[in-house]
Amino acid sequence: FEGNDHNIYIYYSKAQGGGCRKLFRKVKNKSSEFFAGLNSIRKEGNYCYEEFITGVKDLKVYTIGPNYAHGEVRKSPAVDGIVARNPDGKEMRLLTLLTSEERDIARRI
Repeated sequence: FEGNDHNIYIYYSKAQGGGCRKLFRKVKNKSSEFFAGLNSIRKEGNYCYEEFITGVKDLKVYTIGPNYAHGEVRKSPAVDGIVARNPDGKEMRLLTLLTSEERDIARRI
């Protein structure tokens, strides 16, 4: 896997209306795009499947060594692909306390 590969695809079931949302590194105010007709799962490159947790927030965790980590919450790119920005043009993020489980996961990574 490549840490800088931000090409994440979220596939929606037929019961959810189908389609695919492609997440990518931010370009201006856009961080994802929805493709209604894309229902075939990609098979090239590196990828993994995991349970998709729905929500409107995204947690980014930053670590410095094994004993320090902090989290920032932002609007999830899976919502609509539009980056929420403050009046200064910076992406809106809020510091958040990590749970003990999240701190343990960060320590192991």
